[in-house]
Amino acid sequence: MITLALDFETFSRVDLKKVGTDNYASDLSTDVLCCSFIQLTDGAKTGQWLWFATEGGQLPEEISQALLGADEVQAQNARFDQLIYECIGVAEYGFPVLPLNGWVCSSAQARVNALPADLDGMSRATNAKYKKDAAGKALIRQLSTPDKKTGEFNKDPTLLGAMGRYCMNDTLTLIAAVAVMRPMTDTEKHDWLINERINDRGMRVDIELATLAATYAAKEKTALGERLSVLTNGVITKVSQSARLSKLLQEEFSAEPEFLDCITRPKGKFSADKEARAALLAKPELDDWTRKVVDLFDQGSNASVAKFTAMLDRADPDTDRVHGAFIFAGAGQTGRYSSKGLQLHNLRRDCWSAEDCETLKHQMREGRDITAFSGMSVMDTLAKLLRPTILPKTGSTFVVGDWSAIEARVLPWLSDSEGGEAVLDIFREGRDIYVETATGMGMTDRQLGKVATLSLGFGGAVGALQNMCSAYGIVITDKFAQTVVDKWRESNLWARQFWSDLENAALRAIRKPNEVFMAGRIRYTFFDKLMGGTLMCILPDESTISYPHARTENGEVTCMKASIPPAAASEAEWTRMRLWGGFLAENVTQATAAALLKNALYACEINDVNAVGHVHDEIILEVLDSIAETEAGRLQKLMEACPQWAEGLPLSADPAIMPRYGK
Repeated sequence: MITLALDFETFSRVDLKKVGTDNYASDLSTDVLCCSFIQLTDGAKTGQWLWFATEGGQLPEEISQALLGADEVQAQNARFDQLIYECIGVAEYGFPVLPLNGWVCSSAQARVNALPADLDGMSRATNAKYKKDAAGKALIRQLSTPDKKTGEFNKDPTLLGAMGRYCMNDTLTLIAAVAVMRPMTDTEKHDWLINERINDRGMRVDIELATLAATYAAKEKTALGERLSVLTNGVITKVSQSARLSKLLQEEFSAEPEFLDCITRPKGKFSADKEARAALLAKPELDDWTRKVVDLFDQGSNASVAKFTAMLDRADPDTDRVHGAFIFAGAGQTGRYSSKGLQLHNLRRDCWSAEDCETLKHQMREGRDITAFSGMSVMDTLAKLLRPTILPKTGSTFVVGDWSAIEARVLPWLSDSEGGEAVLDIFREGRDIYVETATGMGMTDRQLGKVATLSLGFGGAVGALQNMCSAYGIVITDKFAQTVVDKWRESNLWARQFWSDLENAALRAIRKPNEVFMAGRIRYTFFDKLMGGTLMCILPDESTISYPHARTENGEVTCMKASIPPAAASEAEWTRMRLWGGFLAENVTQATAAALLKNALYACEINDVNAVGHVHDEIILEVLDSIAETEAGRLQKLMEACPQWAEGLPLSADPAIMPRYGK
């Protein structure tokens, strides 16, 4: 097995973080500073090269042959390096053409191992022999971006030599970290490639609508700041001044602990963040002046509307399509996809219809007050426009398939229990799960049955239920919420047993390495020599969830939390998290739902049904208007076809045809 690991260092006049990888790589100002290459044969280093583009000429033949002879080409963030390779290396420096399926991504490998995806975090978490050089940030500032005063690039040979050493160290660090991790399976590699092809297709943005919305948002932020300044006598003048709001509220509530608690954080600190503002606005006894101040600030802090600017920055100037938005295995332990840039996974789900979207677009063209049409604030009106700002090309439409109540089906199926089968029978017989849930609790309110189903399956209690109630506009007391929690648990004893079984199986696995312990359809085993001791959860499709650096503490199972590293250069241990039953149930349910999505995306690919996106449990196709009905039927069949490993799991999907992306 021959692997060639590589790393590019580049320079450009455009901001990578702002415009995204695809626009950065294709920009005419972007070029290569240097590239490091390390050849591995069956894991042993057999070649090493450092090439500087500034020296002129084509890539040396020796390196070209090494690239062509490699079974795979590995890079830390493979999409970036692959695009630089193709857009600049092949076009400008004679790099040999490589197929997409020849690339592998070490960031993706880290994610399936539940490790940090960045090279610094990855190397620290694996305690690799090499670590990322912190001096690289300064070199990038000096060489990769133009001087702010002169507009010229620094070409100092001493700095360039240092950049070359930094580049090679990154590749050595990558190799050292990868050697410690579990390799990606062939299935994981293939799923990553499918996601990259979806990223290549991209999703089109309505540039005019995004521009109008971004302009309205900017004006509204200014107006809200002016209103806040009048209300607070100049104490708060902008909606970005959260520290000032925190101080104002701290002083305002100094003698009112019931309100002060809403903004109090650990270690005696105070915060006016989104959570604190929501808690205050939920209190009916909050005085009118404070409510108005907090509400205005909350409107102006609506981060979602900033996505209009992200759409404009990241859209391809020739096609208006945003590429590279989806991240394979981006969501923690579960292996679920996530998104970046546009953050499509976080778009507001309730949105304007295509017709309402056109009306608002027309009103913004004419500079009208859009709140008269919407009946809500400017920011809320704009937030509901985010989804429909994504639209298909002319002559085409979206076909969007979404599994119905997927987690409410997967959880009882995984429990492999009599009680779980009773829940599945509700779906098999076409009965309403939310009505049945309410009935099982001795209630008649379908909405309460819905929020209980959605919030309590993973061990959630009053807080989880109240958060879900808030999302659906339901107001209940904490006392009644506790009653709902108790009744749901009484009528779903199978779930409580499954939580307990999962936790016990994980604990037993750690105590007896290399043995397998079952909980429903889930298996746990512990590898004490892998990544500081890794608890491995094996799902029904044979994919896995990793819990690195796992151990028992006071009779409970804990593992490393990759998202919270210790301070740089610190010897402190990584933050740890407890693997309790409800958390494990959530993990296996979401991971199994992710496995179903990957299976469906694979089925789409082999049946020539090309997806352009996927959001949570949705698959998004872009098809010609003339075949939309046919493609909707094909997608439904593919999504409802239960894979062999999921026998007995009832699946339901009813794809919708949408002129704009919606819900």
